[in-house]
Formats: sequence, structure tokens, C-alpha cells
Amino acid sequence: MNGQRSGENIASAVIATVGPLVGAGLCTAWDVPAAVPAILAGAAVAGVAVRDYRAGLPWSERAFRLAAGLAAGAWTTWSTVTGPWNLANLVAGAGVALFGVATAPAFVGDDAPAAGQQSATEPGRATVPTGRRAVWKQRIERLARVQPVTITGDDDWPLGTGFTLYVTFAPESGDGWTQIDDVKHRLAQAASLPRGCTIGVAEGDIQGTAVVRIPTVYALAEDVPAPEDYSPLSIWSDLTIGVNEDKTPAVVNLRQASGLIASRRGGGKTNLLKVLIENLLRCRDNLTWIADLNGGGLAVPFMLPYVDGEIKAPPIDWVADTPEKVMVMAEVAAAIARDRKARYAALTARAGGDLLPVTADLPQITIVVDESAELDGDPDAKRAMQALLTVQRIGRAEAVNVIFSALRPTQDTIPVPVRKQTALKLAGPMDDDTDLGYMMAGAKVRSADLVHPGTFYLRRGDVGTPVRQIKVYRTTPARIAAVVRATDSTRPALDRAGQQIGGEAYAQRLESLRPWLDRMAGKDPAPVAAVPARHSTARASTGPTAESSSAPDDRDARRAAARDGLRRFAARQEVSQMPKDQLDDVFGSLVADLRPSTEQDGEGWRPELLIEVAREAPEGIGPTEMQRKLADRGVTVSMKTVNKWVAKYADPDDGRLRKLDGGKYTA
Repeated sequence: MNGQRSGENIASAVIATVGPLVGAGLCTAWDVPAAVPAILAGAAVAGVAVRDYRAGLPWSERAFRLAAGLAAGAWTTWSTVTGPWNLANLVAGAGVALFGVATAPAFVGDDAPAAGQQSATEPGRATVPTGRRAVWKQRIERLARVQPVTITGDDDWPLGTGFTLYVTFAPESGDGWTQIDDVKHRLAQAASLPRGCTIGVAEGDIQGTAVVRIPTVYALAEDVPAPEDYSPLSIWSDLTIGVNEDKTPAVVNLRQASGLIASRRGGGKTNLLKVLIENLLRCRDNLTWIADLNGGGLAVPFMLPYVDGEIKAPPIDWVADTPEKVMVMAEVAAAIARDRKARYAALTARAGGDLLPVTADLPQITIVVDESAELDGDPDAKRAMQALLTVQRIGRAEAVNVIFSALRPTQDTIPVPVRKQTALKLAGPMDDDTDLGYMMAGAKVRSADLVHPGTFYLRRGDVGTPVRQIKVYRTTPARIAAVVRATDSTRPALDRAGQQIGGEAYAQRLESLRPWLDRMAGKDPAPVAAVPARHSTARASTGPTAESSSAPDDRDARRAAARDGLRRFAARQEVSQMPKDQLDDVFGSLVADLRPSTEQDGEGWRPELLIEVAREAPEGIGPTEMQRKLADRGVTVSMKTVNKWVAKYADPDDGRLRKLDGGKYTA
């Protein structure tokens, strides 16, 4: 029992009973007008109501105290007019007082701690929460099923679109931030947050704490135009691509983090890629390459000012719009990354870190791959994907980076190494939340919360790092052209060593792109020499060796080899995932098929004998044992024949044999 609180309740009851009687007696003796006690009683009731609200008392107790005060004030005013010593007044007052005393336990909690009182049993615990803290404390404890938590802070966001709670879990409880993260959608529903408002949960600076970001206004519905800012940037700096749910800038860093972007059609993926490229063009120490098998469409708005003669140098240093060109670009990038690792090792060490100190004279190369599924699905481009994966794996420190994009982030379109090695992930609306889960592993997010196009989930880091909902800036062809013109004089050129590694393939990159540029300019494409189809890293010092032309027969042979390799890869994947009993059957069939067909089926052999043998073995029998049983009966039959008929009878369309575990069959 809280003795102090119980004493307060008893004192309050005495004052509420005796006070009106004394007040009415004094007012009657002094002939005070009835309005005076009414005004005083109203002021007292208002003061008590304010005090109870600030103390954070439960609504039931506050309502009871308010009703008691109003009743006492009404009795005092009535008794001032009629006289407090009348029997009717005394009976009415006593009756109301006794009723209040009898019903008080249902409304007043004697064991509740006094507001503002420090708990002696919980050192370091904040005062009893009131208002918003109290509501969310109770909500978190109830839905997350955690021991009592302490909310040490609740900061409002600058523009009033939400607030942040700082939660500390009970000592020794073992509770943590993931328990809140698991129920954040239920918390949003319990709080009746607007559709699209996604609660963000992350671990605090100390284990056993959590930071809970709660948007109360969906602020990402409208398009956010990109700022009219074309000032120079650096690849070392954070690049602003939009706004967070609290309207603060949403930033990414591409110096060492490779990227993965995915969204269904119409979700804003292309616009996001354009915003990223705009930022990359503004970097004085970065070169942008684009690998786009959709006709180079992503690069078109950036190359138009060059085609129209408004600028002298193309803003996109290299555009690959066919599988052959993508292969060449990828191999050159991988070769440059390997060369930089050895050539600039001392420079990196002297810089005091493990990252190549890129500058305008030694720029980073960032390859933007538009629609990775197109690249990965073409047999001729398999080597390009493998080279890009190599760049992703070895190019981080050497400033050769890759940004992948796809419509669906599935294992078919996004290889596992791409997903695991990309520290920057941006996921837009998708048709299936399982795709979102594959890309944002461990994040409890839903595509349905991305209500409007241009909203994305942003994760900067690996599993466990917080995921935030952002709104990407909306860009336009006019803004893209303005960025291209403004950065014409600040864009760097590839360093001399990189040009030597690129050799003829890099030197002829624009010439090979001439038909594409001519079509963009509305001209008839001029014939050009074929682009080198391969890049050799073995002769990097003198440039790559390449075939200037490729015969149709050679192309067909390469394509046939690529398809054959793809089939073998698919077969290996299928075999590696087979259950053991199925694998044994397949192996037995293959061995039987490869065995020389010197064995002849003897007299008396009938396929139905296999069903009879299987019927005699209710526990099941394998093909090899079937052959032995038939031999005991004097029936000679080859293993190849046994496997053929067992497979036929076990087929679902036949069904005369039923397959059991362990590769056995029964009839």
C-alpha cells in the first residue's frame, strides 16, 4: 500500500465533507451572496482538474474528483441560500458524502504511485510518464509483450509530422528493440496512424534501448521537386536524393557502397536512377558509365545536350546499349580495378586508410546498370554479369563501383552475391512482399505502405541497420539538361593509366555509339567499325587485344557454348537440390543407361512381374532388389529394363507402383 497516497485520499474525503458545511455556515452568518460560493467552488474545481491533468491521473479518477467537487460546490451554494442547518440540507449532504465514500474505491487507486514521485525500487527510472509517453508506454508493453519500459524522451519532429521515442527496457529483462520492431505494424494500427505511416525502430546507442520513430502525418504524398542546385559535389560526400518522412534530407554515399535498386513498373525506379546520375555528374571526382540493354534509354536525356551541340564532351563517359558493349565495358572496369589495386597500393597506404584517395585527376568510376534482369537473362551477357560481380567484389577500395537495378529483386534477376554485397538498397513498390523481404532481409516492411510513386525504402548498411521510408526528388528533362550544362566544365576525365587499360575499346567507345547518337539526332545512322568484342587483361600495359570483327559462325558457336553452359549450370542446380532418395534413383537410371547393353532379357520376363514383387514387400523394395528377386525365380532381366518399367509404373498417370522414402516402391 502506498501510505502517502492513502493519507491523501482520506484527507481529501474529510475536506470534501466538512469543507462545504463550514463554508455554507460562514456564508450564511456573514450574509454573503449565493454567487460568491458558486464562483469560489468553480475556481476550486477548475484548479483541481488542472492539477489532476498535469499529474497524469487516470481518467476515471479525474472524472470522480471533478464530480465530487461539483457536488460539494452545488451543496454549498444551495445551503448558503436556504441555510446549512436545515434537516433536508443535512440529510442531502450526508447522503451525497456517504455515496461518494462508498463508490470512491472503484475510481481512485490507493496503490498508484504519486505523480512525480521517484520510485525507490527502480534506480535511474524517470518520473511516472504522463500524456503521450504514458499512452505509448502502455501500448508498447501490451503489444510487444515486454516487461515495463521507461520512455526517457519524446522529441517532436521540426515540422510537426511525427515524433521520436527513446525507450529503455527493464534491467535484466533481456528485452530489446527487435520485439518492438516485430509489432510495429500493430502499433501503427492501434494508434490509428494515417495509411502509409511506417513506424521505424532501431537499436539505441546502448543495448537494451530502442529508438522508435513515429510519423503522425503522411508527408510523402506530394511530389518533391529537386532543388535548383547545380553546385559541385564530391563522391566522398553524402548525396541528397530526396526527403525522409520527417522532411529531413535523405542521403546516400557511393564512394564505397555498391547499390541495388528495385521497383515494379511505374514505381519510380527510372526517376530515382536519373536523380542518382544527376548527383554523380555534379561530383568533380567521378565518371559515370551506363550499361542499359533497353536501347540506352536511361542515358538519352543526359546525352541530348551533347547531341544538340550545347556541350563539347558527353556527360556520360561510356554508354553500353548492347550485350557485346556491356561485356567490353565490364571487362575494362574489372581490369582497371585490378590494375589500381597494384598500381596505387602505396598511394592508398600513404593516405592513411584502405580507400584509394580519388580526386579529379584520379576519379571514381560508377557503373549504373539499368534492368539487371535483361543483362542476366541474355546468354551472351553472362560474362558481363560475372565481370560486374567481380567489379563489385574487388572495386570498393579501388573506386570502381556498380549500381544494379531490377524490376523484381528475385534470385532469378538479382544474383545472391549482388544482394549480399550491396550495402545500399532502395526498394520501391512491389507486387509481392516476399520480393521485398528477399531484398531487405530482416526488415519488417510492407509494399502496401509505399502509397505513392516515388516512395522507397532506404537501407544504408547490412541486415540490422534501420530502414526508412523516403520520397525521391522528382526530376524533369529540363532539370537534367540544366545539370548537364552546369557540370560541363567540372567533369573529370579518366586517368592515363585507366585509358591505357581500356585501350582500343575505351578509345572507340564514342565511335561505336555513333549510330545510337545519330538516331537520337534524327539522322541516318552511319556505318561504323565493329566494337572489340573482348578485353584482354593479360596485355594491359599495351592495351587490350580484341577482334575487330566477328564472323557469324563464331558468334553462333559462342552462343551455343553459352547456352550449353547455362543448361549444365541449371542441371547442377537441380541435382544439388534433389532429395537423397530421388538422387539415388536418378543415378541408378544414368548408370543403367550408360552400361553396355550386352545383357539380354531372358525368357519368362514380363513387366508385370515388378508389380508382383513389389506387392510381396509391403515395407517397400528398390529396383536392384527387384532384379535380384526375379533372378531367384529364374527370370533374367537387365537393370536398364527394370528402371525403365519402375519409372513408368510409378508415374502419377499410371500409379501401379507407389514410391516410398529411401528410393523404395510398393504396389
